[in-house]
Amino acid sequence: MTSSVKPDVTGRHLPANSGERLPVVGLLTLSGAMFISMATEFLPSGLIPQISADFGRSASDVGNMVTVFALTVILTAAPLAILTRRIPRKTIVLISFALIGAGNVVLVLAPSFEFLLGARILGAVGHGAFWTVVAAYPAYLVRPTQLAKAMAITAAGGSVAGVIGTPLGNALGQIFGWRSAFAVLAGLVIVLMLLMVWMLPAVHPHGADTKPPKTGPVGRDKSIPAILIISVLILMVVSAQISFGTYTVVWLLDVVNLAPAGVPVILFVSGIASAVGVAVTGAFYRKFPTGMFLASLATQVGILCAIPVAATMNSQIPVWILITVMGAVFGGIPVMLQTRMMQSASVGARNVAAALQTTAFNVGIGGGAFMGGAVIDHLSLTVLPFWAAICMCVALIAAVIWEIYIKRRPKKPGKKEKEAIDGVHE
Repeated sequence: MTSSVKPDVTGRHLPANSGERLPVVGLLTLSGAMFISMATEFLPSGLIPQISADFGRSASDVGNMVTVFALTVILTAAPLAILTRRIPRKTIVLISFALIGAGNVVLVLAPSFEFLLGARILGAVGHGAFWTVVAAYPAYLVRPTQLAKAMAITAAGGSVAGVIGTPLGNALGQIFGWRSAFAVLAGLVIVLMLLMVWMLPAVHPHGADTKPPKTGPVGRDKSIPAILIISVLILMVVSAQISFGTYTVVWLLDVVNLAPAGVPVILFVSGIASAVGVAVTGAFYRKFPTGMFLASLATQVGILCAIPVAATMNSQIPVWILITVMGAVFGGIPVMLQTRMMQSASVGARNVAAALQTTAFNVGIGGGAFMGGAVIDHLSLTVLPFWAAICMCVALIAAVIWEIYIKRRPKKPGKKEKEAIDGVHE
């Protein structure tokens, strides 16, 4: 499915038949691709015990599979965004997604741990290029008033990766071996590529057949400060969550003494809760952007502090409840951050915003996984949630300071600017 594009009053290049109706099919196709991409990135965290036993490596070594993946994205995402800026967006999505699939195939065949890391690098190159495009793709398909809902639909793919990706991968790893989980992902890549060729609308925001919006140099763009601040918030929030999230399975097994058969179940329940969090965010974020975001961060701090206490109780039920609530709360946070980024970025800076957003997420993911491993090696697995809580608290303080600054900053936008940002405070 392809469609022509035309600019709206804000400079967006929307499909010619774009109205108030969401392009649900195209957004769901993107969501499915995001599911595969996110599942590929985080699947090793659910298979740490199996991979560790197979290669005789420590949990922190295997956790570094996430760090290497994220580091590669950090180093390659921005350069790839620059090199491919004139290539049609759909073409980049398909090529980069194919690289993700190739990385999973190599993982299945990896004869050594070093080879495994090489396969992760290959997949990460595709992942970085993929996300610099898809992060902004919904903004070219819908109007400003629909952006939060569109982001929620596409972000649901990442949440579904948590719902069935990680727990299913863990279950497959226990039954058939960890390689089977990556083999399933490789097969799904083929299916999703065919669907994207057929169903994903093409957009050419700066292609030969469309005129790009009139903008000045990116360095002079007034939205750049907001883009940079949001990138820093993404880095802080994600690194805090991932420092614990990467080793949640190990923590559940060694600290809570959860039976191995219970691991995929609790991950599945938490993933469902995460999907619910995404849906709630899509429905209410536009009405309560500041309140929802700050309340979500504060709730995460409380949960991370409470989890170690719950682990000392005779019953495992409190741990199950807290892990589930944590999944629901954090499920919506990336949606809020991504929506805020696309709403704050001007049309001319949107590609820069997408690249910086992708980089920030992966700095947070890689840094969080590395910090979590360091805490385990030098302190203990038991204190890991407290470390994550401290980091999340720092992110909350930074977010509060930013919100106070925004509210006190004088601003008198004109009519066109109001339409462009859809009434959202920068």
